[in-house]
Amino acid sequence: MLVKLREVLLTQYIGAFLIALLVWQGAIEIISQIIRSGYWVYYTRRPSVYGDSSRQQYQWDHPVITIISVAPYLLVAYGLARWLYPQLTPKTADETEASSVDAPEQP
Repeated sequence: MLVKLREVLLTQYIGAFLIALLVWQGAIEIISQIIRSGYWVYYTRRPSVYGDSSRQQYQWDHPVITIISVAPYLLVAYGLARWLYPQLTPKTADETEASSVDAPEQP
């Protein structure tokens, strides 16, 4: 069952689209948090009508919720990429040295 699912995800490019969608959603969450924080900084630096005494405190629960919501997106995308494309793992230094030693020199 999992072999057939993996085959379908690879041959129909659904897996690549799903990985890109998960990473994109994580990026959107991070960018929206940055924009919200920038808006808060801009909003609190402007003087208010009542003599600049009504500054709001920064709500730290929003960045924490963003981190908690982004982590599953990126972890699932990473896990799916490792499952679908295991041959794309980087070689270690020992493997690269062994392959260069075995290769004949070209004039």
